[in-house]
Amino acid sequence: MTGESEFQVLANVTPQENKKFGNVMIIGLGMIGGSFAKALKDRGLATLYGVDRREGELALGVSTGVIDYPAELSQEYVSKMDVIVLATPVRAMESVLADLKPLLQEKTLVTDVGSTKGSVVESVRRVFGFVPANFIPGHPIAGAEKSGVLASNPQLFEKHMAIVTPLPDSDPLLLDRLHRIWRAVGADVVSMDVDHHDHVLASSSHLPHLLAFTLVDALASGERSQDIFKFAAGGFRDFTRIASSDPVMWRDVFMANKDATLATLDHFTDRLADMRAAIEQGDGASMFGVFTRAKSARDHFLRLLELRTIGSAKEVRPVSVSVLPASTIKGKISLLGDKSLSHKVITIAALSVGVSEIKNIDLTGDVRITMQAFRDMGVVIEEASADCVRIHGVGLYGLKAPIAPINVHESRESLYLLLPVLAGQSFSVTVVAEGKLLNQSMSDLFSLLRQMGGSVVSELADCLPVTLSPNDSLNVNVDVELKTGSGNLLMAAFLSAIYSPDEGRVKPMLPGLSHCEVLLQRFGQNMTKHGDSFNFSPGSLVGTDIVLSGDEYEAVWLVLLASLLPGSDLMIENAGLDSVSFDFLSFLKSIGANVVIPPLAESGLYEGVLQAGFAELSSFVLSAGQAYQFRDELPLLCVVAAYAKGDSRVEGVGDLPYYYEDRVLALVDALDSMKISCTYEHGDLLIKGGFPQGGELDCAGDDRLALAMLGLGARSKSITKVNDCQKLLEEFNELESVALQLGFHCSVAQ
Repeated sequence: MTGESEFQVLANVTPQENKKFGNVMIIGLGMIGGSFAKALKDRGLATLYGVDRREGELALGVSTGVIDYPAELSQEYVSKMDVIVLATPVRAMESVLADLKPLLQEKTLVTDVGSTKGSVVESVRRVFGFVPANFIPGHPIAGAEKSGVLASNPQLFEKHMAIVTPLPDSDPLLLDRLHRIWRAVGADVVSMDVDHHDHVLASSSHLPHLLAFTLVDALASGERSQDIFKFAAGGFRDFTRIASSDPVMWRDVFMANKDATLATLDHFTDRLADMRAAIEQGDGASMFGVFTRAKSARDHFLRLLELRTIGSAKEVRPVSVSVLPASTIKGKISLLGDKSLSHKVITIAALSVGVSEIKNIDLTGDVRITMQAFRDMGVVIEEASADCVRIHGVGLYGLKAPIAPINVHESRESLYLLLPVLAGQSFSVTVVAEGKLLNQSMSDLFSLLRQMGGSVVSELADCLPVTLSPNDSLNVNVDVELKTGSGNLLMAAFLSAIYSPDEGRVKPMLPGLSHCEVLLQRFGQNMTKHGDSFNFSPGSLVGTDIVLSGDEYEAVWLVLLASLLPGSDLMIENAGLDSVSFDFLSFLKSIGANVVIPPLAESGLYEGVLQAGFAELSSFVLSAGQAYQFRDELPLLCVVAAYAKGDSRVEGVGDLPYYYEDRVLALVDALDSMKISCTYEHGDLLIKGGFPQGGELDCAGDDRLALAMLGLGARSKSITKVNDCQKLLEEFNELESVALQLGFHCSVAQ
């Protein structure tokens, strides 16, 4: 005993009604035990008593303020404790438990901080013959290479996990107290069963320590050890940092968690052998695949760690785009690949057999979400340049289960491409999202997935997140007639039909040819047209090389600008137009637009040079059927109406899906702000052509609405500023360079 006499210390061992957790005894004043004691003491949560066979550590514990009093394992002390924490090495716990056995009271919570749980529970059973209800194992996932009471850190557990491993007979009141005491020192508390804990920690903590110790020992005993350590850089230091940990403690950990460690080590050894074979055989694709998946897994871990340590809030800097009047659109230009096509071609190439080289691909914005999802499932995707990728396809059934739920963030395109592909796999997977996608019904898409035969389970009715699981009826023949003209749903239906074992059939709502069919045929999909339906026969997709045509929506927007701005002479050299874009541009021609559409190519698309110049546009009437067909382009047509001579009428706006109607109504507000007369009654929109005044508008983060507003300001009387354009610049990242090249006067400001 040090410091105060035993009589004086015992006099202080009284119920601590003013301390939230009363009297807490820490047995073992190492770094973990000392940090836990100091965290409680500094927060005024308990009166701390320390027990340690090293009297010097006890004295330091008192003098440095880690504990309030030294103590010992006697009836006088133990009987007064509310909480006892075993913070000794794992192999020493059994003897400590034997000393505690005759002294413990049922009301006292007993827990531990050991790195293994199975061995501790077995020690308890050997000592007591059973596991008492007041013994509840625990393990804080925190630490450092330093040891001893002087390494105590009261902030050690802040934003770190503490794993509680209750047993079936654990006292629920004491279990709740254990959760609360860990939360009180800043830990994020999770529950886990004992066996699962030991296998998880064998992989995430024990194996890395074993590798670090073994690597340093192997290099230190080698012939070139002096030069190895002399020239080792930061990577070696970071990887081997944990080899400075306490050797005694880690010897005990590996002996205590033998079975789980060996299972994990065997799995790692097998993968290491595969990597050795890849190096020996010069198999660069296999190596790249391992490195890509490993990077993805570690990036996921870092994102989780960031969320735990600093939270998920991110600063979003407002972005605005201003357009000056009196611009012209002149020149030849090749646009970066169509963004929607970029999503689709990544998906199809990943499901093909062989390597595909995709040129002029747009790798910005949410295209990377689709690309990352396939990388997470084992697809090797090499970025040869800023607009070229090589995709090593794995076939329709070659994807691997991801290590974590797939997050499509706010990318609807990614969601509609990934879900039917995942529904055709042999593993279960959960798909999550963020923002606006979370609150939208996906009933059409989920209905399609259920036709494929697997299990589709969502937390809320047909909303994200969703878990897809295979069952005995997986991969039945898909036969679907689409009730909407959604391009995303059409592609999802095509992908689901590919997984039909005999023959799949898809009947689109609208006639015509889209990029979806053309892409699938380029990759060898056996599909035939029968009337208004497409029939899909079984077979493998085959990798191929493709140069993507320019972004279709951006091309249409530039044609609109050229049509509105006097003196314009635009030539887009790499256009690729499907039936809808062809019909839209044909409609513009019908009201006076000066547009030359490229010829029909063998693929069925209109490919080649698209030309446009200024023309005086006439007012128009758009039927409800046309409004639905051109629902994506409606904001652009509203801009046309604002500059056209006379009154234009758009019918059936109120019958559109709500997000299309909302977009049009937002543009109506912009028209009012720019002094363009318009009325919206009974679902129809009437716009009186005029001369927009300019001003400040807000696109509410909608990239297509932003493009329409910029078009509205292109010939206005004064500067037009469009706010909240971050999404626009993500989706059309070449906006500034394209505008500069063609002479369109716009500027970006943050």
